[in-house]
Amino acid sequence: MKTKLIAAALGTICTIPALAFDGTIYGNFRGSLNIGDFGADGSSTEFVNNASRVGIKGATELKDGLQGIYHLQMGANNDADGEALSSRFYFAGLKGSFGKAIYGRLSTPYKMAGLKQDPFYDTSAGPYNGGSNYGYSSLNNGFTNNSLAYYSPKFAGGLTFNATASIDDTAEDDHDFGIGAEYTTKMFKVGASHLQLDDTRVIAASDGAENATRIYGSVFIDQITISASYESVDFAGNSDSTSFYHVNGSYQLNPQTKLAASYGKVSEGISSKAWNATGDGFTLGGFYDVLPQTTLTLIYTAVDYDDARLQDRDGLVLGVIQKF
Repeated sequence: MKTKLIAAALGTICTIPALAFDGTIYGNFRGSLNIGDFGADGSSTEFVNNASRVGIKGATELKDGLQGIYHLQMGANNDADGEALSSRFYFAGLKGSFGKAIYGRLSTPYKMAGLKQDPFYDTSAGPYNGGSNYGYSSLNNGFTNNSLAYYSPKFAGGLTFNATASIDDTAEDDHDFGIGAEYTTKMFKVGASHLQLDDTRVIAASDGAENATRIYGSVFIDQITISASYESVDFAGNSDSTSFYHVNGSYQLNPQTKLAASYGKVSEGISSKAWNATGDGFTLGGFYDVLPQTTLTLIYTAVDYDDARLQDRDGLVLGVIQKF
């Protein structure tokens, strides 16, 4: 009898979290077979992880239209010998008629502006096997620690604002700040974003950036989208500002098939991260939805660096994106 009671008690305890949980658990497996010059050893064939992830997100209704929101996402390292999961971002906050205010480890609005217009984000296109394509700075990658962010509601005509503050957790009081604005209609989108970085440790991918300004825009014509981004970034120890240029276009051929192409260029760059090194690159590719949550990709990408210490990338990418 005692054994049965213990078993029943354990069973009840185990069901409590499931009954109380009202969020969404999701995942995104991203991997590709890369064929060509993608590594320091020259021509090779390898299967790589393209920033696969798993996450939990949800919202709780409070009162008067106010919601409490949360989101935690972790990297799923399917090609690593170490830990299976790694830190990406996590935040909690409030959402309502005033907009959205969140706190935690975040993606900056500066980063998200580039991510949303880059059709090859988190593939093997560009300098690495994940993150942004070439022609976007390293500030389009990584996450900010100890951060507060505010996103305004959409005002009449499609205008929105955002602001961020990343708090230094040492006694140095070197904090980071950002501000941005975006105007969106059915036909086009234009925006500007600025980051002032006093503590470059806050953004893992900052590469010593001290301040950065981006101007960007997109045009929507039926099934065609054309986007452009210009960034000016001041890096510590670099006397000249580094300029980043990126243009891309995509065409929704049919509900299952999207074609895309991009070109990126970096002037007066630094070589400590390939995103920020001087050179140019282009990408051509297609995305085909074989099932509602399964996408196959075929991409050709090439990046040519001016710095001989960096390995040029040139090859074919056969990828898969599986959502659940």
